[in-house]
Amino acid sequence: MSHPTSIEQSIQSHIWADRLRNLATVLVIAIHVAGPVAQGNTDYHTSYWWAGNLWDSFARPSVPLFVMLSGFLLLGKDYPLGNFLKRRFSRVVIPALFWMTVFSLYNHLATNEPATLGDALRRVVENEVHYHLWFIYLIIGLYLTYPILRPWVRGATERDYRYFFVLCIIGTWLYKILYQFFDIGIGIYMELFTNEVGNFVLGYYLGSKIVGSSSITRRSLGEGGGSGQDEEEAGLIAPWPFSRRKMIFGALMMIVLGTAVTAYGTYWASISYGGKFHPYFYDYLTPNVGIAAIGWFILAQQCFHNTHLVDFEKEFASASFGIYFIHVMVLDWWSRTGYWSYKYHPALCIPVVLCVVVLTSFLGVVLLRALPGGKKVT
Repeated sequence: MSHPTSIEQSIQSHIWADRLRNLATVLVIAIHVAGPVAQGNTDYHTSYWWAGNLWDSFARPSVPLFVMLSGFLLLGKDYPLGNFLKRRFSRVVIPALFWMTVFSLYNHLATNEPATLGDALRRVVENEVHYHLWFIYLIIGLYLTYPILRPWVRGATERDYRYFFVLCIIGTWLYKILYQFFDIGIGIYMELFTNEVGNFVLGYYLGSKIVGSSSITRRSLGEGGGSGQDEEEAGLIAPWPFSRRKMIFGALMMIVLGTAVTAYGTYWASISYGGKFHPYFYDYLTPNVGIAAIGWFILAQQCFHNTHLVDFEKEFASASFGIYFIHVMVLDWWSRTGYWSYKYHPALCIPVVLCVVVLTSFLGVVLLRALPGGKKVT
């Protein structure tokens, strides 16, 4: 069987993107299930801690994957500015405000914080409503960059992309390493190349690369092809110079390497820096997490489209945004009933609690979406 060779074919009706979104959703929940075990104690030499550490390390690519998927799905399309802002912000801001209200009330009843309406409004502005809602502020910020980035990615050459990604590596990875471990701060401001904007563009770039070059979509050259220099000037994204088998093997190695560095690096840093849990290697903007996320993205693009989506996968992908909102409340409810990730050995408890929370959150969103207006907030 021949494999897709054009960018349009490689998308495969976004089958692989939906499956990758589902995986990223589960990984986000895994972080919150494993977090209390990995980050809540200092017994670094025990299997108890390592079970939590390995799960947490394995799940860290979740947020970068969401950002990369957003970049792939959005930057590849042209939207009029007004329609884009109206459509995207209605899909994000309306459910975000609803869930911020829900969690503000939930926290008020549980801890009396926020104590007043004014305090609640301030927390909304300052991104302090609940620990997992920070992602909404990130997405809104990235949406604001779309009208600027879209024309750039359309005309960017391979050299332009390399320049952009090198600066992102310097402004995000290198700056953070120098500051965290050597207490060195570089004075050059690199605002455009910090935080998640690199992953946003990277998702489009990786999603547009294909295996083989026989039928690359030519934006400016037509179907007749052209010289390498012409293609470079036309802003084409060059195909991968590797076979599909090598791409899959390389992706798996990146996942294994990134996860291993995250897990061992966290152990090493925590032991070496006074015995207190050191969070650097868990950061979403580190080389180890970035490498693993790239591996997952490439693996999904190459392997996750071999069969059509079953109904459960479609429904789960559709509900993923709502699941992200509701899962921490579901996790809290299960822990209050006695099901938490460290009740017994985490090697057993984490996968069990993860499955329970994932399925319960999914069912909760399905029920909400069946109610009037439920789809607008999930």
